[in-house]
Amino acid sequence: MSQSIPPDEVIIVDDASRTPVIEDIIDIADECRRHGMYIKVFRTRNEVGLGAARSLGARMASGRYVLFMDDDAVASKRLVEAYINTFEKGRCDIVAGSCYPLYLGIDSHGLPKWWDEHILGGLVAIRNDIIYLSGRARNPADYVYGCNFAIDKRVLEAVKGFKPWLGRAKGMLLSGEEWDFVVRAIDKGFHVCFSTDAVVYHLIPPSKITIDRVKRMGVGIARTRCVLAHEHVLHATLGKYLIRCGIAALRDIAVLTIHIFLRDMPKTVKKIYDLITHLATVLLCRDTIRRLRGSS
Repeated sequence: MSQSIPPDEVIIVDDASRTPVIEDIIDIADECRRHGMYIKVFRTRNEVGLGAARSLGARMASGRYVLFMDDDAVASKRLVEAYINTFEKGRCDIVAGSCYPLYLGIDSHGLPKWWDEHILGGLVAIRNDIIYLSGRARNPADYVYGCNFAIDKRVLEAVKGFKPWLGRAKGMLLSGEEWDFVVRAIDKGFHVCFSTDAVVYHLIPPSKITIDRVKRMGVGIARTRCVLAHEHVLHATLGKYLIRCGIAALRDIAVLTIHIFLRDMPKTVKKIYDLITHLATVLLCRDTIRRLRGSS
């Protein structure tokens, strides 16, 4: 409601949440309607997963441009305006916005000594601007974060939505639904842009920056990579991709040893995450595919 240019509509998809949040959402929606903002609220009967929920919300949208946010993100006041300007000025079909942290209950002195958002920000979907500005991205999809990006609705129709088995669902910490979506869009000739002005603040509680969280994220990303490799998105052959991950794990051990020796804590944690990801990709791939087939 405080946007410099308000959105035409707001669509909220509650994916069968286990808490009574839907009542609060409906109350807020009623209040917004009284101020002239139209809000659609949809709740699934059973959990469909983040990928399917994104597709559902996007298909309900009546406008040409669809902005995606997550429930733990706060919009800057010029967010909608920045997206409109980017779409209108450039040849853009997908626009990635900047994701900055909003630490909850933590000041700069209370962050773990090993935490460096410039190095580890990707683990909690923040600081994608660093990836974009540094030119390190192998693919534009690498800096598109699900908590803040927008698409021309033609893209959704061309790539037939997000894959429903990607994203948080079915008890597995899968992710990458936006990465896969963007990769398929690029393959069809669509263009990706980045806006440093389209900013959201991702809420980061203390529970999101713990070593245990790093380990669980590593396993979740490993399962995601296994699914994408199985579908020939990451590699033409699953077996060869798993061999590559095994070799990468050996390199991780060597580099990890160096970082430990140099006492570089942020890079040590990042390399621990890489090692867990590569090892878990190899060790958990069969189980991941079996569980995914069983839930579909």
